[in-house]
Amino acid sequence: MIGPLPPAAEGLDAPLGEWRDMMTRRPGITTEDVDELEDHLLSEVHDLRRVGLSPEEAFLIAVRRLGSPSDVAREYGAVHTDRLWRQLVLTPSEPSPAGSLPSGWDLPAALGLGLLAGLATRIPYSFMDGGTAIDFYPRNLAFLVLPFLIVYLAARAQTRSRSGLTLLLTVFAASALLVNLYPFTWPHQTLWLTTLHLPIALASTAGIAYLGKRWRSLESWMDWVRFLGEAVIYYVLIVLVGALISMLIMQIFIAVDAPATSTVFGWVFPVCAAGAVLVCAWLVERKKSVMDNMAPVLTAVFTPLLTLGLLSFLVVVLTGGRLISLEREVLISFNGLLIVVAGVVLFTVSARRPESSHRGLDWMQLILVCVAVAVDVLLLWAMSGRLLEYGTSPNKLAALGCNVILLAHLAGSAWHYVRVLVWQKPGLNLVRWQCWALPVFGVWAAIVALAFPPLFGFR
Repeated sequence: MIGPLPPAAEGLDAPLGEWRDMMTRRPGITTEDVDELEDHLLSEVHDLRRVGLSPEEAFLIAVRRLGSPSDVAREYGAVHTDRLWRQLVLTPSEPSPAGSLPSGWDLPAALGLGLLAGLATRIPYSFMDGGTAIDFYPRNLAFLVLPFLIVYLAARAQTRSRSGLTLLLTVFAASALLVNLYPFTWPHQTLWLTTLHLPIALASTAGIAYLGKRWRSLESWMDWVRFLGEAVIYYVLIVLVGALISMLIMQIFIAVDAPATSTVFGWVFPVCAAGAVLVCAWLVERKKSVMDNMAPVLTAVFTPLLTLGLLSFLVVVLTGGRLISLEREVLISFNGLLIVVAGVVLFTVSARRPESSHRGLDWMQLILVCVAVAVDVLLLWAMSGRLLEYGTSPNKLAALGCNVILLAHLAGSAWHYVRVLVWQKPGLNLVRWQCWALPVFGVWAAIVALAFPPLFGFR
């Protein structure tokens, strides 16, 4: 006779907690729904353990029988369509995971830190003349905003790594010291390269605060990629709407001849622009599941458009025979376009499950990446011609290095897409390849921002 079994959930605290957290983040599912689903799940686990399965085996089988989180959420959403519209703000926040901010303090913390970031950005300007501000802000803008974001992310993180946070503090302190000691001189090429690349490097490093103890795992950095991708979308939307509202309000101020209009908006714009970074962080954490809905739509729209644009460029260049004589502005424009392509691929893979079946979008992505590789090869050829003709400069070498990294990233993405689509291999290696993108681009950005100035005499 088999004795009485222990409770079904015994020994399953960690996987059960992860499953609950994953389910509560799905749109259209409430805490009460998760409690009900957990009862069904544990009942199934109990039945499976009665036939001799281990707790882990029983749990995995029970979860599979219950259905994927997306399918379960879709069924609940079909029944309770009103929840999807009210879930962002109108419903109370779910309890925060252990080790994070107390429940209900996420939004006040984001707003408070956002206000501090805005004030830290604007107050120094009050004590500077125009020339001093032009020198100060390109060097220090990232250090005025990102520390407040890091504090928020670290406060919300389920775990914290003392070594990781120490590394993060060291990177920020060393970068701030170097950038402010550099004696940049005319024509300021390296100053503007630092201004452009340093925030990228620091934003990449800030993922340590978000990931906590997981920051040493390469695959975990895909979560930071998802965070950044969604945050950028929210920020662009907030800026566009905020700009429209600000213009309307400014017209009202001007119409009534209100005094000190320029002074008011001189404070409102920078404070709101910096504070919106923290608001976006709160939105991303509050609506993590939006990624599942937004990413396929955006990539399905942009992928064919980008493919047609790059194909048109190839046709025009190859038929016109003007490859080496491509103007600097054209090269810069298509460098930016290739960066967008790499971002679209990265964003698409971050929303794609490695075990998912092949989709038409995967083939579209493969075509886009192959066309982008061809364009990148032509751009590298054109850049080599310009280097031989006009000599080297910080801008040319920074662009050349970026294109080499883009070529490697896009070529590797094409290779892994072929493995998935043609050879029917699992998509895990495709995901891992994308995980390398953020640290590699971050390291290159740091090299350009901190190593190029002394190498080129701070010109």
